[in-house]
Amino acid sequence: MYKVQKKDGSLEDFDRNKILSGVVKSGASEEEAEGIAAQVEGWLTGAAVEGVVNTMDVRSKVLELLRLVNPTAADAFESYQKAPAI
Repeated sequence: MYKVQKKDGSLEDFDRNKILSGVVKSGASEEEAEGIAAQVEGWLTGAAVEGVVNTMDVRSKVLELLRLVNPTAADAFESYQKAPAI
C-alpha cells in the first residue's frame, strides 16, 4: 500500500476513490476517471520513494492525464482548491 504525504507532512493511505471523486466532480465521465485512476496507480510504482508520494505530485499527475482526455474537466480540476479548515 502506498502512502501520500500531505502538505502538513502527515501520511495517509493512497485512496484511488479520492481521484475518482475529484475527477468526476470536475466534469469527467466515470470511465475517464477510472482510466486516470488506473494510470496513476501504475505511475506510483516509479514515482513513490520508499512507498511514499507527495500529494502535489499525485495532483499534478492527475491533471496531466485529465488534460489529455478532457481539457474542460482539467480546467475545473485545476481551479478547484479546498476551502481552508475553520
